[in-house]
Amino acid sequence: MERLRSIRKEELLELIKRYNIGKKPLSKLLGWGETTVLLYSAMDEIPDNEYTERLYQLYVDKGQYLEVLMNNKSNITDIAYRKSLRAIHQPILDNRILMVAQFVMDINRKEISQARLEVILLWSQIASLVLMDKPLFDDIYQPTKGNGNSPYKTVAEKYMEKQFFALGDCHEADDLRKNIYEAFKAKLDPVLTEEIKALISHISEMFSWYGEKAFSELLAFERFILCGPPDSKERRRSASNETLKKLYAEVFTQAKIKKLSDIDSYIAKLINKLRIKKAD
Repeated sequence: MERLRSIRKEELLELIKRYNIGKKPLSKLLGWGETTVLLYSAMDEIPDNEYTERLYQLYVDKGQYLEVLMNNKSNITDIAYRKSLRAIHQPILDNRILMVAQFVMDINRKEISQARLEVILLWSQIASLVLMDKPLFDDIYQPTKGNGNSPYKTVAEKYMEKQFFALGDCHEADDLRKNIYEAFKAKLDPVLTEEIKALISHISEMFSWYGEKAFSELLAFERFILCGPPDSKERRRSASNETLKKLYAEVFTQAKIKKLSDIDSYIAKLINKLRIKKAD
């Protein structure tokens, strides 16, 4: 969470635009007088108080805004509610890898760590490439400076910017089906087929048995395999999806992985080896 402070005028205007909600509906959503946000938006210097601090919290944390929207939707019209709900999801659903990442967050029904999300994405991609002969997304494996062993720059950046959100108990399935699925059906259906959702769900459940140390070591190991030793002059900066498919097809053959459930024992053995090596 960023340092608590009052929202600035340009941030308030950006919040209204980002969440596609009017000034009066936003005031009503927060249970304030309906002209509160309208008055603040007209000021050159916004005062420092509990209201403007609350607006700043919503500005920096989309998850908090989503929770307020879902819990207080009866304060605003159905049209205003639907417009804002769809605006929150739009940036995620306009990008294939982010859509897949958000699905991982959705099925876990709580916020998960960046490392766990990245391990699930990487191994879902590997499983799809080798077992289904197609990538889940076009982004290539490309750990970048400043992101440690994070395999996908876009996901790492959006996670740090709090662009993903957990569904949690405040969400209602009917609301999501009606207001999100129907609105973005043409985008969602080709990406999140039943077959792909089953694959991602299996990988996600498989990694639910492990902790942060395992995820960190596994990401470092995969980077070593795909890019080479850290101190090597020949170290590669990225690995194409074709490279992933070729390399892990060999791994799967050697480990006798023929179906999705076979990956479980391979990962268990690999993580145990990494644990023993780390302890030595």
